[in-house]
Amino acid sequence: MIHRYHSDQKAHPPHVFGIAETALCNLTRRLDKINQSIIVSGESGSGKTWNARCLLKYLTMVAVCNPGGFTPSPADCIERRILDSNPILEAFGNASTTRNHNSSRFGKYIQLQFSRGNHVVGASIQTYLLEKTRVVYQCDGARNFHIFYQMLFGGNEREMRNWLLPNVLSSDNLNYVKLNRSEDACNQKDKQDFIVTKQAMCNVGLSRSQQQELFKVLSGILHLGNIEFISDDVTGPCEIDSEKQGVDTSVNAAAQLLGLDVDALTRCLAFRQITASHKRRKSVFMKPCLKDECHTRRDCLAKLLYARVFDWLVGFINGCTMARSWQSYIGLLDVYGFESFSFNSLEQLCINYANEKLQQHFVHNFLKAEQDDCQSEGIPWKFEDFTDNKTCLDVIEGNISIFALMTQQCKLNRHSDPSSFCEFIYDTISSASLSRSHMSVTSPAFVVHHYAEKVTYQVDGLIEKNKDGIPAELVDLLKISSKKFVQQLVDANVTSLQSPSKTKGKKTTSTVVSKFKNSLDSLMATLHETTPHYIRCIKPSLECQPDSFDNVHVINQLRACGVLETIEISATGFPTRMLYSDFLKRYELLIRSNSEDVKDLDTKSKCAVITNLVLAEADKENKMKSFLFGKTKIFLREGQLDKLEVARLKEFNLSAGVIQIWWRKILATKSKQEAAVVIIQAGFRGWKVREDVKRRHEAARVIQYAMMLSH
Repeated sequence: MIHRYHSDQKAHPPHVFGIAETALCNLTRRLDKINQSIIVSGESGSGKTWNARCLLKYLTMVAVCNPGGFTPSPADCIERRILDSNPILEAFGNASTTRNHNSSRFGKYIQLQFSRGNHVVGASIQTYLLEKTRVVYQCDGARNFHIFYQMLFGGNEREMRNWLLPNVLSSDNLNYVKLNRSEDACNQKDKQDFIVTKQAMCNVGLSRSQQQELFKVLSGILHLGNIEFISDDVTGPCEIDSEKQGVDTSVNAAAQLLGLDVDALTRCLAFRQITASHKRRKSVFMKPCLKDECHTRRDCLAKLLYARVFDWLVGFINGCTMARSWQSYIGLLDVYGFESFSFNSLEQLCINYANEKLQQHFVHNFLKAEQDDCQSEGIPWKFEDFTDNKTCLDVIEGNISIFALMTQQCKLNRHSDPSSFCEFIYDTISSASLSRSHMSVTSPAFVVHHYAEKVTYQVDGLIEKNKDGIPAELVDLLKISSKKFVQQLVDANVTSLQSPSKTKGKKTTSTVVSKFKNSLDSLMATLHETTPHYIRCIKPSLECQPDSFDNVHVINQLRACGVLETIEISATGFPTRMLYSDFLKRYELLIRSNSEDVKDLDTKSKCAVITNLVLAEADKENKMKSFLFGKTKIFLREGQLDKLEVARLKEFNLSAGVIQIWWRKILATKSKQEAAVVIIQAGFRGWKVREDVKRRHEAARVIQYAMMLSH
């Protein structure tokens, strides 16, 4: 199928391979914006990750080159490493939710890098907002990241002993993961997936020792989840709950796996460091933490370690796949889908905010820009009404918005009452895209009217998650680990992990939403610099079961994301627009044979001659004109650019044929001339020899005559 779409995509039904081929053709033609982006979007569980995987396989297979005839070719090695990054990222970044068994809990933008000859030479991956809280908490019906289950069900006896998890499957004391040993099919899949993950790690260059160090850190995270504290008084100091079964074992195991001292680990979790400054004096003392604070610090350490492991893996993969030099790229964007659960918090707010930004990019780039461009160029156009989500984005990210109020609360650095903050949102923000929660919702919450549907967000824990503060003593503890791998995890960008930070003497608050917004703005800037292609994944039903199709749910998705308007615009629109100068520069060779007739025409008239020459015959069969002329641009319908490219290629082939004919004539003439030169040279040499022989004979006769006279 890949080869069929690569040879002639127009002859086959619409497919993700067709989108990939279109992007590759645009990259090859180098028209307008050379770099391309393919944006895969849709609800959670609609198939975005699978489609991104298909796109990656298609592009790496068709855009390869092996001029040296090596086995395996360099391109095959690059392709293998790029494709092997997928199972690794899915193992460490995907998890099972109530709506999707393989839900991406992070966003990724894969940049396939191409050489000047349009061959894949490398790739780089940029990730966004890993859902770290899933490491320490999962709602009912959801699971932790896949890698934990792959380790637990796929590790052999020797590996389990090395990870200090010998009897984990016979015990229920594993707080960070929910084990369901009754689902044998799922457990077998985890076991098989672990084999694939480890093989992929080897293929990208991770040695066995590096893999084991990485798995030991993950095992240490699991043991951290089993550490619990007890206090005799509600406000009194805490200590390890040694009486509870397995707690002491987990403390020792976590310390051993992470290369930490047991006493230093427990002290760091049970006491927080307070620094007091008075003029030039600086005092540091340790204050005992409450029971909840101890558990929060434990979870913070686990989330920090997992996030750094994930970032380290992405950096390692980039180091193996990124090209030293490249000319252009095709970006594949696979982000988490729109989500709405019974309990929605900061993670869902950021995820849905990212989907709102992508929807705005689609509306402005395809729908609004299409109409505005036609209007400015004077092209007759029937204007369509489409839903603009600007008001919703203003509620989330504007000057007076939910993000702004959350940041303000974080700057105060004090406990925030959920009910008070919820009322503060209602009193401050007045918008049709924000409303109060239903009476059935007992906890403080607010409702945001997204493009897809209304989502209720619970306020409880929202500010604390946004702070994402990492105590400095936790980072300092990991920096003195006896494990070099653990030290590497915290040495890289350690300053960016600590919040708040200081810049030029001023205290600035770095929050989760501010960092996510900055990275998302950077992504949107990248998308605006490329030619976008869209793939909308539609979820057939909410059951996630085969042969289940919900008409109402599908239509709601099509209407919400603007697909219906897109179909209508595409039927009457002009997907290809080119400036007259660019059009003439590329296709002027089609009228060179009639250069005497058109040399006095202006640029627009020459473009008209070209289009009439190539497209007029096909245009007679259409009721609507297949191309129109604006003030500065020419507008072409679907498929017209391909016909021009075919005509251009034919002209190139004809020119190449003429060049070949004349070159063969030159070679033949040269060959005849060389033969004639050889004949001339042979005749000259013969004449010269004969002349020399004549002189010799004449000289001999003279000598003989003289000798006869002397006698």
